[in-house]
Amino acid sequence: MNHHEERRQAFMGRLGDRVAVIVGGTPATRNHDVDYEFRQDSNFYFLTGFSEPDAVAIFDPNHESEKYVLLVRPRDREMEIWNGYRAGVEGAVEDFGADTAYPIDNLAEQLTEHLVGAERLVYQLGGRLDSAVLGKLGSLRGLGTRYGHTVPTSVDDPSSILDEMRLKKSDAEGSLLQRACDISMDGHLAAMAVTQPGMYEYQTQAVMEQVFRTAGSPRNGYPSIVASGKNACILHYTENTSVMADGDLLLIDAAAEHKQYSSDITRTFPVNGTFTPPQRAIYEIVLAAHTASIDAAQLGAPYSGIHQASVRVVSEGLVSLGLVPFGTEDTIAMHHYREFFMHGTGHWLGLDVHDCGAQRAGGQDRPIDVGMAFTVEPGVYVDSPSVEFTKEAYDHEARMERRMRVGWDAGRALEAQERADLETTTVEIPEEFRGIGIRIEDDLLVTATGTLNMTGDLPTTIDEVEAACQG
Repeated sequence: MNHHEERRQAFMGRLGDRVAVIVGGTPATRNHDVDYEFRQDSNFYFLTGFSEPDAVAIFDPNHESEKYVLLVRPRDREMEIWNGYRAGVEGAVEDFGADTAYPIDNLAEQLTEHLVGAERLVYQLGGRLDSAVLGKLGSLRGLGTRYGHTVPTSVDDPSSILDEMRLKKSDAEGSLLQRACDISMDGHLAAMAVTQPGMYEYQTQAVMEQVFRTAGSPRNGYPSIVASGKNACILHYTENTSVMADGDLLLIDAAAEHKQYSSDITRTFPVNGTFTPPQRAIYEIVLAAHTASIDAAQLGAPYSGIHQASVRVVSEGLVSLGLVPFGTEDTIAMHHYREFFMHGTGHWLGLDVHDCGAQRAGGQDRPIDVGMAFTVEPGVYVDSPSVEFTKEAYDHEARMERRMRVGWDAGRALEAQERADLETTTVEIPEEFRGIGIRIEDDLLVTATGTLNMTGDLPTTIDEVEAACQG
């Protein structure tokens, strides 16, 4: 039994009396008659291993013989000449383990076959086949009323099952993640060795991504961030078009994908190979936060403790450099650190670079458990000549809840009104710190024997990074 089959069995075991319809991805037009590169929907791939577009899987654990059905594009010699080989209905059974397979044009009749008699439907709303699936469900309900058939009367989102299944990686998935990390580390090392003043950011990117492709990675896990100088203070900078100057830092957040599993690595290093004293000062704060968060990522510990560890160390560092107006406890309580460290310390990792799964369960902090894979990525970004701080209590969860309720922009506007009459303190940022953006990110996997840093072989200390920059 391969790992896709194991997942299907586990998934169907959780369906009970329900039938699940899981929809694969479809090509998307980039411009005119050119499509974006196709990548299979992660949930669909997780269960099927099938990477062709325009496919649907039906899971019906109570069906006599067709518990797992694939609907796929049929073999078509002319289309295969133009666009590549298709597995077809035969390959869907022989190579991908379906009990039976049909051409995708048979979707309507297969929905009838499997929905009649089912109590509930498991299907993700908001997708490209809503009209087909919900339309069929509506017509079957009419017939059910007339002829006494049982037809689903509710639709459940599959994420309640699949998010939890995907959250804890199997040994096979851990090996795939490690391979993605190994390829990515080699690319980052090549980038450190080749970068020098006068190069364009995209030239370093090209060297790094050549390593990814040469090692067999078909694509990146996400668009590469190759940000020099003040560009590093833009969290999702992807233009990668600036000339790198002597004295700049270069922040690279980039990773390869291997069999649809993604790594996620960030390193920051000096373009000329040597950190300046102000760069060292900020780097040491981020590195200390990085170390503290990895130490907090222990089996059984609360996942939220990883971020809390980084927040404390970064806040202490900001106080020591005089970049915030009050002491450490006030800096944390008032969230003043968010002027320089505005993102979380990590996220789940897997088939998606920001993988699925709740960070809280049952209203409680989720404990770190075997199989979880996640990033640790503190950062400090100094992008303004001065910063205005308000002396206020800060309830981050309440603010996020309100933004979700009234809308992001409306929520921020309300917060601005609330702060208008509060006491403010302005801090002038020393010139030598302005434009410095530093992030250090590693990928961790929790095993039965401890937490493994899958990207720990990539240099992180100042001496290690400077040595790597010498090639």
